[in-house]
Amino acid sequence: MKLNKLISILFIFSMGSIQAENTSVIFDSANTYYAKGKYEEAINLYNKIISENKESAALYFNLGNAYFKTNNLGLAILNYERAKKLDPDDEDIEANIKLANQQTEDKIEEAPQLFLSQWQSSLEDIMTEKEWGIFLITCLIVSMLLFIIYVFSYSKSIKQIGLFSGSIVLILAFFSFFLGKSKYYTTKNSNTGIIISPSVTVTGSPSEKGIKLFILHEGVKVNITEKSEDWTEIKIANGNVGWVRSSVLEEI
Repeated sequence: MKLNKLISILFIFSMGSIQAENTSVIFDSANTYYAKGKYEEAINLYNKIISENKESAALYFNLGNAYFKTNNLGLAILNYERAKKLDPDDEDIEANIKLANQQTEDKIEEAPQLFLSQWQSSLEDIMTEKEWGIFLITCLIVSMLLFIIYVFSYSKSIKQIGLFSGSIVLILAFFSFFLGKSKYYTTKNSNTGIIISPSVTVTGSPSEKGIKLFILHEGVKVNITEKSEDWTEIKIANGNVGWVRSSVLEEI
């Protein structure tokens, strides 16, 4: 029985290794096609990897580049955004998103935020929720060490330094907890998408007969606020809200 179990475990590991190797071979082949200017072939192979539930920032980034080369602006931005979601600090991804957005037809200005909301958002974006968590734990450890110095030191000046520094670091821990929690919920509840159709008419209700509000073009990033059968309610950066066919956009 134990031997059969061991054989099963080894088989599972070997299959996983073979699948990983096959994925790597396909990815390298796709990159080779891209380097030769055969972008459609590269796109097919990148999408084949994704269809097997494999993903990485590099995969989405390269797929975005291939779509950009074939003038599929909406799909290019979609995949750049998916790459950014997995690796938010990558400068190349951010640069390509800016470059692609410069090519979009719609230039939508963001609705003005209250100063405090804008200030909070700026602070949240300094780090990811995971990095805020690491910073919080570090602050708690440092403050604990400083309070230990305060309790056990015989020097009055060192005790004062320990108490003052420990208090400051503890306050930083409190703020990092608040910002990290806020960042987590913002990320979790943020449901965004990219318009992938060349031109879309946004209506006031989930119906073709709804009042026509405005037109969007491919590449525009939208917030998804509600879904109703084949329709999706969206909100764009300037605050305007309306309904579009679900087929004209892809979620990031």
